[in-house]
Amino acid sequence: MAYYTALFEISGLNILLALSVFATLMVGQFSLAQVGFWSIGAFVTAILTTMHGMPLYSALIVSAILCGFIGLLLGYPCLKIKGIYLTLATVAFAEVVRVFFNNLNYQIELGDRMVGPAGALGFRGVKVIAAWPEIYLVLFVIVLLFILLASSRLGMSINAVREDETAAAAVGINVTKIKVTMFMFGAAIAGAGGGLYASYSSYVLAENFSFHMALVSIFYVAVGGMYTFSGPIVGAVVLTLLPEIFRFAADYRMILYGVVVIIVVIVFPRGIVDEVRYRIEQRSLKRSSVSDKKTHNKNKKLPDEGIE
Repeated sequence: MAYYTALFEISGLNILLALSVFATLMVGQFSLAQVGFWSIGAFVTAILTTMHGMPLYSALIVSAILCGFIGLLLGYPCLKIKGIYLTLATVAFAEVVRVFFNNLNYQIELGDRMVGPAGALGFRGVKVIAAWPEIYLVLFVIVLLFILLASSRLGMSINAVREDETAAAAVGINVTKIKVTMFMFGAAIAGAGGGLYASYSSYVLAENFSFHMALVSIFYVAVGGMYTFSGPIVGAVVLTLLPEIFRFAADYRMILYGVVVIIVVIVFPRGIVDEVRYRIEQRSLKRSSVSDKKTHNKNKKLPDEGIE
């Protein structure tokens, strides 16, 4: 039972990471900075809860606000660059954060031991105060925000910016404001998710927040779908469970994992959720077209039937 509970908890954390990436992709920004924000949230929450006794939710709010503010500072300069250069800039930010925490040495004495980040050794002994109820409560709040966003005027502006920035600006939408807002939103989600990760795992190591984690976070969204928030959720769950499903393959399980991901991307080029929705819509349109054609042909014959 503990094994399945752990999978449930890890899936929740990965969903938070996927949603943080999705938030920036909603306005067409391909960012790998979320791993940097995740590590900031992890270390800040660990320091506040373990070293200074702050309650978990208060520490998560502080981490989210801090990451959102850093996202604001990073977002405006990043608006001046696009494409591969934006990706490189966000990767550079994540690496700067990783190196910073890899060299951070800030410890205090608690009882008979030293507690705090110890450079390359990481932060050991983080207070474990997060489990599946805390993880999914935060996830519920964030999903609710996405639902409210989708049905709001801001959500329509976001969709307009993603589809065509020039057209959106032409109708009076502040493209810069929309992009920075979503960059901050994604950063705040990553900050809260990183804080939950630290409070769940009890050990935070800067090397865990590497380029590999950034790529995996993109896979979650690419596999699940990039046009609705349910896509990253499905992608994160699928890619979290796949290595466990292939555990019987021992050393070869990651090979099978890679093969399945390639097959999924080929079969579902828009992502699982988006591709399924697209195919359902296409079938519905075909049925509607056939029905309209039959009705049209029937109406066309009616005048002939009335001639004697």
